[in-house]
Amino acid sequence: MKEEVYKLLDKLHIKYEKIEHPPLFTCEDNVKYNIKFDAVVCKNLFIRNNNKSQYYLVALPLEKRMNLKSLQNILEETRLSFSDENMLEEKLKIKSGAVSIFNIINIKDNDIIFIVDEEILNCEKVGFHPNENTETVIFNPKELNKIFECYNIKYKFIKI
Repeated sequence: MKEEVYKLLDKLHIKYEKIEHPPLFTCEDNVKYNIKFDAVVCKNLFIRNNNKSQYYLVALPLEKRMNLKSLQNILEETRLSFSDENMLEEKLKIKSGAVSIFNIINIKDNDIIFIVDEEILNCEKVGFHPNENTETVIFNPKELNKIFECYNIKYKFIKI
């Protein structure tokens, strides 16, 4: 699957670098392995609304805390919760630890909205897993639009 990510980046003429590392399943793993990234590494959360009619893939800087109540208000949802392992596999075709904006490659339904913390856009470089948690892809976040538009996916940049 990561090969498809690199093909996509090459096709869109997006400059990138990749860093190989031990599997990173949690934010704490980044600290544990003390990997030095020359970028803002992003965490990605797969969230759903109460009746499971809308799913969101949320990207924000690793150090930032997610406030679900605040996000509910911004997205005008009554209740949000984290999606489970089964939905990760069903909707994104990945396992826990590999949630990323690059899951866009695996999406068949158009019931997922990508939410990106606008703080990311102010960074020079950002890092995301390429659908596998043993590598991180570093690139300019201003290129995110190209990636989303290539797949005609719904997305929003918001202040989280």
